[in-house]
Amino acid sequence: MPLKIEEESEVFFLYDHAIDPESVEETLSQLTEWTKRRITPHIFKKRKSSYPDGAVLFVMVPDGDFLAWVPHIRNRAVTIVILPYDSNPRLQEEFALPPSLPKLLETLEAENLYLTDRFLTCNENPVLGLVRVGESEWVEEEATRANRDIFRRFGELFTLRLRPVEITTAKEQQVKTAALLVEAGRESLLARERPHFFKAEENQCRRSTALVYAPQSIVETLKLRLLHARLKQTPAERLPKGIGTLKSEKLTLRAADEKPLTLFFNGKESRADGVKIESVAMAASIVTAEQGCAPADEKESIRIQNLPTESDAVAFFTKKTLPFIPVASESAFAELFTKLRDSALMSRAYLILLVVSVLMATTGLFQNSSPTIIGAMILAPLMAPIIAFAMGAIRFDGALMLRSLKTVSFSVLIALTASAFLAWALPFTHVTEQIAMRTHPTLLDLAVAVLAGIAAAYGYANSKVGESLAGVAIAVALVPPLSVAGIGIGWESWSLFANAFLLFLANIVGIVFASGIMFYLLGFASRKYASAAFFVKLLMLAVIAVPLWLSTRTLVVEEKIFDTFKSIESRPSPVPGLTIHLRKVEKRGDGYYATVSVIAPAGLKESDRRAVAAYLKKRVGKGVHLLFTYTIRY
Repeated sequence: MPLKIEEESEVFFLYDHAIDPESVEETLSQLTEWTKRRITPHIFKKRKSSYPDGAVLFVMVPDGDFLAWVPHIRNRAVTIVILPYDSNPRLQEEFALPPSLPKLLETLEAENLYLTDRFLTCNENPVLGLVRVGESEWVEEEATRANRDIFRRFGELFTLRLRPVEITTAKEQQVKTAALLVEAGRESLLARERPHFFKAEENQCRRSTALVYAPQSIVETLKLRLLHARLKQTPAERLPKGIGTLKSEKLTLRAADEKPLTLFFNGKESRADGVKIESVAMAASIVTAEQGCAPADEKESIRIQNLPTESDAVAFFTKKTLPFIPVASESAFAELFTKLRDSALMSRAYLILLVVSVLMATTGLFQNSSPTIIGAMILAPLMAPIIAFAMGAIRFDGALMLRSLKTVSFSVLIALTASAFLAWALPFTHVTEQIAMRTHPTLLDLAVAVLAGIAAAYGYANSKVGESLAGVAIAVALVPPLSVAGIGIGWESWSLFANAFLLFLANIVGIVFASGIMFYLLGFASRKYASAAFFVKLLMLAVIAVPLWLSTRTLVVEEKIFDTFKSIESRPSPVPGLTIHLRKVEKRGDGYYATVSVIAPAGLKESDRRAVAAYLKKRVGKGVHLLFTYTIRY
């Protein structure tokens, strides 16, 4: 509600002695015109508090002087209106006041004007702004703006560790956690500074509030510095991982390791064994333009579900430097490990699905039917033991690796046998388009397998996206190349077998390599084991990439031939009236064969055909054989 000055209330204007007389007279004139009252001007004195109860004090003083004055005036039943002044920016920010006197006078008439009878103290000292306990530079505005500082201090990230902290509320609720930084202040100010972490409430002027930063990896620390602490948007539905909030009239912080805490407030840094942040009640009232200062219930609020609070977790993060990536919780790892261990078993359901998917894929290959092959991909259970093997490899779990390897090996043997028998039994001997597609593996197929491995590992680790694993199975297509390899055995075509099996091996290596890295990034393996496993998998990737590169070179040459024909087709034909189009390019033992379609008018002579052949041969080079099909246009 608007500020009302009672008839019997005395009104005073307290101003800093450094303000020039003309400015004092101008300000006094504006205040007198607005209040329609006689106002008594006084030079401000830090210890003077002998003002009558009910008085209204217009105060125009520096931040530091106001802080020194608060302990003396707090027990007087007066109303304090802070006037904007170049030397009190923190007061303006603390109480959300406009920076000019005309704007302030408009604010005093607003319906959403409130009075607060609380002031924040830190270890009994009045506070303006936020109190920071710990590594405050990781959220300071100035440091964040200076990108050079980020890179200069990047090495320090690898030396950071959390401090064990005990926080006690006014109602003796105790929280034991580990933190990099604790920001504390009046709830309304902290909610304005960090709106991403707080929801609007009606009693934001009465409680002291702590915002606890406990990033559990170097990656999360960078997110804290560059993103979370800078967000100026509506509150998130849930607090991010590593962020907690506590609200109470009084919060007491102590370091559990008995080392002094680094404390920063009112522009000064100090050390303290303990920190007491308290919202102190006053007889005096201060005008504020903040929202949420209406009287309301002062319940304590503790949101610490995203902080390390278990004793093992606190010990882990305080005795060691932060890991590079987040470490998965024991419960998350136990759940994932159980899932992968079970999926590595050769169960009856697994065998049935495997045989059905192989037979369906082989039939679809003979039919040249994409829908049938896609159905076989979805049914195939082969992805699960491969992902389990990747987890065993990244954690050097011999039992899981051996179990997965047995399942994969036996699955390959069953698939090759089933598809070979079907190829031998059926009276089909020609290579369909779907079969041919699986006989030219390239580095692009390896790239698809790597991406599929990333998606599969994430899907297994996150049950919310597990439904998309069918799409991963379709993308990487494990069973179709294995079925083609089996067809090669049934037809006794060892080149068909070798090319298709190479594609299958490329898929497996890509999946194992990428899913292992993904499990590490998700926190399911230590850096020590992950580094060793990474080099082994990188060697496997390099070995499989060599033959794929040779196949990719073929693809590149074919693409160059297509590009050459594009330029030929865009130019005038050597014989008027001809239309030239390249249909396909094939790699055979003695070189590349390009099938060219020519549409010609009636009466085309043999000499014209030779002229076309010579023209094209000159442009595509000696290593490319041309096969012509002529269509006569009448």
